[in-house]
Amino acid sequence: MNKTIKLSLSEAIAHVKDGEKIVLGHAAVTPNCLVEELVRQKDRFRDLTLFQMIFLGDPVHVAPECADHMRVVAPFVFGPQMRTAVSEGRAAYIPTHFSYVPSLFLPGGTFEPDWAFVQVTPPDAQGRYSTSLSSDFTLPAARAAKKVMAVVNPALPYIGGDNFLRADEIDIIVEHESAPYTLPASRESEIDSKIADFCAALIPDYATLQMGIGAIPDAVLGKLSDRKDLGIHTEMFTDGVMHLHRKGVITGKYKGVNVGKVTSAFVMGSQALYDYINNNDEFELYPVDYMNNPHVVGENPNFISINSCIEVDLYGQVCAEKVGGKMYSGSGGQLDYLRGVRYSKGGKSILTMPSTAKNDEVSRIAPNLSNQAVVTSHRNDVDYIITEYGVAPLFGRTEAERALALASIAHPKFREGLEREAYARFSIRKAF
Repeated sequence: MNKTIKLSLSEAIAHVKDGEKIVLGHAAVTPNCLVEELVRQKDRFRDLTLFQMIFLGDPVHVAPECADHMRVVAPFVFGPQMRTAVSEGRAAYIPTHFSYVPSLFLPGGTFEPDWAFVQVTPPDAQGRYSTSLSSDFTLPAARAAKKVMAVVNPALPYIGGDNFLRADEIDIIVEHESAPYTLPASRESEIDSKIADFCAALIPDYATLQMGIGAIPDAVLGKLSDRKDLGIHTEMFTDGVMHLHRKGVITGKYKGVNVGKVTSAFVMGSQALYDYINNNDEFELYPVDYMNNPHVVGENPNFISINSCIEVDLYGQVCAEKVGGKMYSGSGGQLDYLRGVRYSKGGKSILTMPSTAKNDEVSRIAPNLSNQAVVTSHRNDVDYIITEYGVAPLFGRTEAERALALASIAHPKFREGLEREAYARFSIRKAF
């Protein structure tokens, strides 16, 4: 196509051919209307491949009735329908780091897209369409794809940074207005609050933060209102950042890159958050191969990374993506940031989890990772592990020191057994 054309949903999807590869825009700006129309026309297809990460809304394309028409591949498994689809072979997981995802779309990569399906704002005065709440891999996919189908949605917030497509980069426009997907507020438990207290104690004034999604990161942010001049350089953020920014706690004055800006790869949160960052030049989004580049991360002094995990063994190996042998999520950007903090003067990385699962019947700290678990973060890269019982500093410690530190933050009902295993495994000269 030589110029952008405007079409209806059905007319636009009629341009998709069987056998093509499609990248779906991410998270809060998932292009659901295009996917729904693709499913309505599914009988035309036998071999479509769709690439996604966090898909918000109803994932109709992973339903069993679509299995003979299209398949899904994803470097992050999000939601119960997608987890079921992966376990039943209707979708497949791609092990990789978030920072690597844009490279998959380049010539010679494993997923060279024929199409990028994205949502964008109406054009600004310079004729640029903002990709709104998702730059991450959405923008790189659009730049790499042979063709771009864009839903122009006036309900989306306009966000700057490296977060724009020009008109000549878009082949088909579909005009469709719908509210961006929101993320329900997390519910903070007593355990979350205790973990957050330990995390907050490690965060000094002037630090730059990266936090994942969920109750614990939100709880940590809620405990930082007395800090000074914090910065944000992260793969994603939610409402907690807005609250601290309003209070003047987040200024970005001491960041090493993008000084004075809150920078992220994507955003998920409430409509109030989206309204706050709309046309707010203190907030910018950038592709994930920039935001999660360990060397870029390391340019920020006192960088603090806080993410969650599922289980840890006495060697300090971390699994953050499988439960009961089945894919639950993915590695995301965890290791990107664990390695990035090593380049940051004063940097720390923190992995958090409750000490137990299944109503205190299973310890998340165990002698060995569970059957069919995978190592998300290598023991050489792990810094701090935090549970509701305390902080285990692992980086630079011996195997024995690591094991005893981990045992000390386990649930009391499992602590002695873990200590005995540590003494036996690492030949520690002390008897019970």
